[in-house]
Amino acid sequence: MGKQFKLRDWSRRFSVQLSLFFLGAGLTVILLLSGAVYWFASNLLMSETISKTHDLLEMSGANIGTYIARVKGESNVFAGSPSLRQYLSDDEESLRTGLLSQIDTLLQNDSSIKSIVVVSKDGRILSNEKNLDMSVSSDMMKEDWYIESIHNTMPVLTGARMQSFSSDKDNWVISVSTEITGDSGDNLGVLLMDMEYSVIEDHLRSLDLGREGYVFLLNDKGEPVYHKDTSYFSDPDKLAQLLEIQSAGDGYDKASNLLTCQTQIEKTGWTMVGVVSLDTLKMLERQLFEAVLLTGGLLFIAVLLIGILFTRRLSTPMADLERGMNEIEKLAEVRVRKNSFYEVELLAGNYNRMIHRIRVLMDEISDKEKTLRHAELNALVSQINPHFLYNTLDTIVWMAEFNDSSRVIALTKSLAAFFRLSLSGGRELITVEDELEHVRQYLYIQKERYGDKLNYTIHAPEEVLDYTVPKIILQPIAENSIYHGIKPLDRPGQITITVQEEGEKLIFTVSDNGAGYRPDVAVADNPSRPGKVGLKNVDERLKLYYGPGYGVTIHSAPGAGCRVELTVGKQLFSSPVSSSNSSSHRQPKQQ
Repeated sequence: MGKQFKLRDWSRRFSVQLSLFFLGAGLTVILLLSGAVYWFASNLLMSETISKTHDLLEMSGANIGTYIARVKGESNVFAGSPSLRQYLSDDEESLRTGLLSQIDTLLQNDSSIKSIVVVSKDGRILSNEKNLDMSVSSDMMKEDWYIESIHNTMPVLTGARMQSFSSDKDNWVISVSTEITGDSGDNLGVLLMDMEYSVIEDHLRSLDLGREGYVFLLNDKGEPVYHKDTSYFSDPDKLAQLLEIQSAGDGYDKASNLLTCQTQIEKTGWTMVGVVSLDTLKMLERQLFEAVLLTGGLLFIAVLLIGILFTRRLSTPMADLERGMNEIEKLAEVRVRKNSFYEVELLAGNYNRMIHRIRVLMDEISDKEKTLRHAELNALVSQINPHFLYNTLDTIVWMAEFNDSSRVIALTKSLAAFFRLSLSGGRELITVEDELEHVRQYLYIQKERYGDKLNYTIHAPEEVLDYTVPKIILQPIAENSIYHGIKPLDRPGQITITVQEEGEKLIFTVSDNGAGYRPDVAVADNPSRPGKVGLKNVDERLKLYYGPGYGVTIHSAPGAGCRVELTVGKQLFSSPVSSSNSSSHRQPKQQ
């Protein structure tokens, strides 16, 4: 029988190992295949997106270049018109009407041309714009487009600029300026053709740049030609951003999910930079990931089912006993079928006796833990420094010797209230109001001893007073502040105690303006330093009551005072408490 049971046990362990290997191998293969498919597919999507974006930018750039070339051609034709040359050289006013008609024809043929202006070298103006005079022409001759076109055989293309002479001069335009020369090549004037700023945007409508995408144009001087936000033309910082993007070249910023592509527009000297937000790509990648994840999940489920069916054939003989022992966390006894194998009944009987013994031991441990809690609390209460009592009694005797009966009575009542609150009728939990009263009585007694060297303030909103907390959590902190913070000072000290709510927590803060110290150095130098024992005891008690997320936090530095925060759980007091005895002799709050 022994050999038979060993063989069965070995078979069961083998089946478990085989099952884990089967499932692990299947999961590994699925993950590798799924990862490879996702990686190749996502890279293909990225490559296609980049190629498509480049093609769209180049097509839009080609359209813009074609249009600009046409405008330059029209500018050259009109600038070379014999009638225009004769008008400028011979001052033939009779030709003015015909020239204005030609200008109107050009404007009608191209709605994107906003205005046409001819400025002669002697200051005469010929334009579709009204209200232009000689004073305006002198200003025009000072502008860059006029100066750059002089002695330039080709039309000059400007970046985005504001019309300074038009009635709607607040609008942005893009200009082509062409020098008008005589038969001998002498300068007769300059022809300026202003295109609507929106003409660039009209050629970019086919671009899909995503939700956060945009496009901008710069000329060969680094000057802005187009951006949907014209503030980039006047703000040096924003313009610097555009130049930085251009200098970085093509690339993909994974953090911001932005693709940058550049293309040169022929015969313009312009560079088109497209910053594309790949929202659609991210959506496609997410859909691809979900599809791969779903397929992988289905395959894993199939592998899991096959593995379960395969291993189940190896685990059936001990199924009943195995199910019973799987309930060990619940300390449940195993119920075996009657007339079962003797060895199974024997094993189940031993198992049940073990469970019974565990229950007995757990009950004993629980009782011991409760006893330990009470012992720790009693130890804390007994840890009240006897010197405090002696010093207080000495102070009372001293006051009595000087016949200061009113202070003797007040101090005696305060001492009685202090110890009455320390005992609290044997309760471990008291109200926030009583805990504050306990530390207030302590500080009142200490102030009688130290006089003006010790001052204190206690603040607490009314809505927190009915919550319960472990008793004697503030007095050890205040004692530490007095003896290790304020006592070494050669000036008056201040202790401030506050309470505030933070969600499901109460935060008690005890701060002083004392000498301060480095908590890590103090503990390393003297772990049993007086005051640290009390702080450690309070911290351990709070963690025992509420968990590891609660307790004492110390903030201090030499010469910067000390701030101690106590994090306590919020628990409303649910049973009636007689606090009259503990508060009947409360002293006025010290400010």
